[in-house]
Amino acid sequence: MPTDTDVKGAPDAPKRAFIRVLGGALCGGVWQIDSDPIVIGSAADVSVSLPDPLAGDRHAGIRYHQGSWQVHDLTGGGLMVNDIPTSTRTLSGGEILMIGSTELQFCLIDPRRRSADAASIEQESPQGQSESVVVLELVVEQGDHRDLGRKIDILNDSVITLGRAAQADLSLHDCLSSRRHCRIQNGSSGVEITDLQSLNGTHLEGSLIDTAALRPGDLILIGKTAIRCLKPMTRGD
Repeated sequence: MPTDTDVKGAPDAPKRAFIRVLGGALCGGVWQIDSDPIVIGSAADVSVSLPDPLAGDRHAGIRYHQGSWQVHDLTGGGLMVNDIPTSTRTLSGGEILMIGSTELQFCLIDPRRRSADAASIEQESPQGQSESVVVLELVVEQGDHRDLGRKIDILNDSVITLGRAAQADLSLHDCLSSRRHCRIQNGSSGVEITDLQSLNGTHLEGSLIDTAALRPGDLILIGKTAIRCLKPMTRGD
């Protein structure tokens, strides 16, 4: 299991990234960060200052180094990244950083742009309808009784996350799943599932994966939760 520096990040990552606040007094706030090192904490003079009494004055540092982004614990007590205790870790985008009681998400794409693009598409579509097409359906077959039978569609323009966090697109009641456990998206090469450096890993058809193609009939295992990929229903089925 990864604990810190053995986690690989995206090669040649962009020199601009973003920090989004997922909870707390500044929920919804977004900071843009460039290649200069930054410090996150509760002190007034740090780059990202959080009104969180549980955060250290200088809690964590993020820097761009040799083509990748890295986060460093500055407390000496370990930093939680995707629920994993971390001293130093390379970031690939999407990671959840716990700073005191504040959840932050590290993003390589401006999350505000995604929201604006979604609103624009909705306004331009006739009668507010999207042109999105369902390419796969996911259904929970096994796991916590509160999740059984839950479904989510994978659209032709989907990027969805699965995990224990309330902000996940498919939020699970599985204590063995990480807050942001895996991501599923449809691209030019088809539908792919990517593990988000989860604590217990993501299994597809019994194999531990980093990134893999998804097809109808495949079984995803997240903790104790089994999720089946299904071919979408069509009219007349």
